[in-house]
Amino acid sequence: MSTWFMQAGNGLFNGAAGFPLLAAIENPLPKFGVNWADFISQSVAFLIIAWILNKFVFKTVMKMVADRRREAEDAAANNDRARRELQAVEETRKEVLHKAHEQAEQFVSTAKANAAELLEQEKIRCELAGNEMLAKAREDARLDQARLKTELKAELATMIVSLTAKLAQMNLTAADRDRLLQAAVKEIADEPSQK
Repeated sequence: MSTWFMQAGNGLFNGAAGFPLLAAIENPLPKFGVNWADFISQSVAFLIIAWILNKFVFKTVMKMVADRRREAEDAAANNDRARRELQAVEETRKEVLHKAHEQAEQFVSTAKANAAELLEQEKIRCELAGNEMLAKAREDARLDQARLKTELKAELATMIVSLTAKLAQMNLTAADRDRLLQAAVKEIADEPSQK
């Protein structure tokens, strides 16, 4: 086989194929000591090993690389999705906090308004209760004053009667006694109208 290839190779270089330029070039392969049988067997062995490596190793490795690349891309996509979800959650949280703050402010302002209204109502109620107590105290004082006047009149009447009895023992005439008695009764009767 090597002789056939060698002959073909020699034919290329000696112009047998019709290439005069190649005829001028000398065949370099014999100078390098190329053994065609070894070269072909090593080429076949290389192709078999390359095929085995391609079939069982490179495809497996390439599949693993593709899987890892896909996993990395999925992880990056999941990371981006998680980041977007986190931003959405953060925005929702801020919005909820803002609404809660607004509601709290509204509750506080409502509570302050209610407290002010309740304070005003209590102030009015206290004023009314104070006025009512003052009116009752005045009425009680007026009633006490009237009772005291009545008691005083009774005591005065008793004193007048006692005085009259003493005067009666004094040898007054009946006319003097009647006149003194009527003056005292008239004075007692006129006393409440003067005050």
